[in-house]
Amino acid sequence: MSMEVDMNVKEAHRHTHSLSNTSKMPGKSYGIQAKFCGIGAKLAKVKGTVCSSCYGMNGFYHMPTTIKAEDIRMDLMLNDPLWEDGMVVKIERLKEPWFRWFDNGDLQSIYNLERIIRVCERTPRINHWLPTKEYGIVNEWLDNGGLVPTNLVIRPSGYKMNGTPPVFRGKFTKMAELPTSTATRLDEDGEPINPSGSVCPAHWQDGQCRDCRKCWNKEVQNVTYIDQLQKV
Repeated sequence: MSMEVDMNVKEAHRHTHSLSNTSKMPGKSYGIQAKFCGIGAKLAKVKGTVCSSCYGMNGFYHMPTTIKAEDIRMDLMLNDPLWEDGMVVKIERLKEPWFRWFDNGDLQSIYNLERIIRVCERTPRINHWLPTKEYGIVNEWLDNGGLVPTNLVIRPSGYKMNGTPPVFRGKFTKMAELPTSTATRLDEDGEPINPSGSVCPAHWQDGQCRDCRKCWNKEVQNVTYIDQLQKV
């Protein structure tokens, strides 16, 4: 059972702002501007990385209203003491039990991750998915004894387009059991250049998840996404 929160929806909105609506996925998500990605912003400047053609810097995400909403979310997420309560209220009201953290943007700090994990723990009915390139933040959480709730899938993302799944060794050993994701382009025959594990079917489904829930499934060790922006 989720923890009771003495807060109505209007109050919750004041402490969280809006949830994101992504046309591809079921349920809702919560995003911030991509330019605030620590690792992603650096990768965006490197040719051949998955971030060099970031969808979060184009289209809908580049609209002034979206940018304003993402900036408000980031401020509340990091600074509002009642943000967690507000997120619990809003997420618990969702009809679809699927939620994505950061449809745009990424983790900002271990404090940010800690707050998200508490929200997940307090909304056990909901399946949460958190894709991230912030390996250091996740590793610090795990290294300090932090746990990942059973209803949360943290999926570290590979850095390189057409690359292989990230492998964690040395100080990152504790991340080795986490499922991962990669991205690839299509070849001239319309086939994935370097698929690994399970390939996301959205490219062949009008950009929709439909009944696929691989991203939220910890048993799916790696999901390969088809790059939608770069041309072969």
